[in-house]
Amino acid sequence: MKNKISYIVFLLSIFISACSDTVDLETERAKLLQLDREWSEAARTNNMERLWRFWTDDAKILLSADKTISGLDQIKQFTTKARTDPNFEISWEVQGVDISKSGEMGYTFGIGKVTRTGENDELITVANPYLIVWEKQSDGNWKCVIEN
Repeated sequence: MKNKISYIVFLLSIFISACSDTVDLETERAKLLQLDREWSEAARTNNMERLWRFWTDDAKILLSADKTISGLDQIKQFTTKARTDPNFEISWEVQGVDISKSGEMGYTFGIGKVTRTGENDELITVANPYLIVWEKQSDGNWKCVIEN
């Protein structure tokens, strides 16, 4: 009988711990949608300190097949340099989001638009799809690990 009670207590503790680890995917999706919108606003308004908080220290920006920016220091240099162009503007609109079942990774996607000065002083505006891979940090906040 004592072994049976111990066994039931053991199973019950496993069940309780499993239930407490359940991720509310809808809540996490809503968080990522809001974060993506806040990030776009920080970028659009050139709020650099706020902008940089969205990336992990080892994040990567995939610009093209032969150009990747790695790490927050390089990202800061890149984003600061881009804003030396008086015509530089960036914004994006999130269109979708999903979260892994474990709640540790997620992604958002949408359409981004960048305006800048071209080589012949003409304005160039490009609209492209984007994808951001997010990772939940140990403090519960989400940060970008890869963007394109």
